[in-house]
Amino acid sequence: SLLDQVKIVYVIDNTPGSSSIMPAFLGRFGQFVSYVPLLENRGIGEAQNIGIDLSIKGGYSHVLLLDQDSVPSCGMVDRLLAAEEKLLSKGEKIGGLVPQVIDRRTGKRPCGCRYRWFIARKVFRDITATEPVQTDSFIASGSLIRTSILQVLGSMRSDLFIEYVDTEWALRAHTAGYDSYCVPNALMMHNFGDAAEKLFGKDIYLYDSVRYYYRLRNAVYLVRLHTMDWQSRAYIVSRIPYYFVLYSALSKNRLAAIRLLLRAIRDGMLGRLGPVRQSSTLTPTDGQLKHHPSEIIVNRN
Repeated sequence: SLLDQVKIVYVIDNTPGSSSIMPAFLGRFGQFVSYVPLLENRGIGEAQNIGIDLSIKGGYSHVLLLDQDSVPSCGMVDRLLAAEEKLLSKGEKIGGLVPQVIDRRTGKRPCGCRYRWFIARKVFRDITATEPVQTDSFIASGSLIRTSILQVLGSMRSDLFIEYVDTEWALRAHTAGYDSYCVPNALMMHNFGDAAEKLFGKDIYLYDSVRYYYRLRNAVYLVRLHTMDWQSRAYIVSRIPYYFVLYSALSKNRLAAIRLLLRAIRDGMLGRLGPVRQSSTLTPTDGQLKHHPSEIIVNRN
C-alpha cells in the first residue's frame, strides 16, 4: 500500500529477540525498506523516535507514522500533502495531518476530536469531503508530520512507553500554536484494540490488562503538564475514574486489576514513568505485557 506513495520505509521492530522471518520478508522490497530490529520492547514512543531520527538524518521533509496493522488507501499521502499545502497557503501553523481512520471491526470513522471541558466531541465527515477538520488529538498511526516541526516541538515522549504518546504530542503542539487536522478524503483502515465488545450500546476496545495500567498512569501524569490547556486537562481528568471503574469491571481478576490500577494512579501522580516492572502487583491472571507491534516510519521527499 506504500509502494507508490513514499520514498522509503523504516520498519522499527519492538519484538523481543531476533527474527529470521522479517529480514527475509522485507528483503524482497530492496532499498525501499530499511529494517531496524530493537531486540527488545522499548515502547512505541522510543520506536517512533528512532525512525524520526533516521528520517531527519536522511534529509526527508515529512514523516508518516504507521502501525503494522494499518493500511493506507491509495493516494492517502498525496491527499494529506494537498491539504497541508492548502492550509499553509492560508497562513496556518500545522502540527500533524491525519487521515480519516476506519475501524475494521466496527466500521466507525470519526474524522476529528475536539475537547470541550468534560466532553470529547467527535467530528464526522463524509469521505468525499476535502476540507480539513481541526482535531485536538489523533492516533499516531497515519499521522503525517514535517520533520522541521518535530525539530521545533521535539519528538515523542518515550518515557510514556505506550498510551497517550500521540495525544501528548498533539496537545503539546496545540499549546505551542500548531493545530492538527484530519483530512476526510484521505482514508486508512486500522485495528483498534485486541477485540471489541458492546457495553450499553457503546463499542469498548479491549486490550491486555497492562495496557490499562499505562492508559490510567499516563492520563494521571498528563494533567500535571503545563502543555495541557484547561479544556483538555478537564476531559482527561474525567477519564480517570471512568478508566478505573471500566477496566476493573472488565478484568477476570478484579482484585488484581484494582491493585494494578491503584498503582497506576500512584505512579502517575509521582511521575514514575517508563516500562512497568514485574512485581507482586502483576499476577499471571492480569496478563503479561505483550510486545507492541512494529512501528513503521515512512518518508516523503
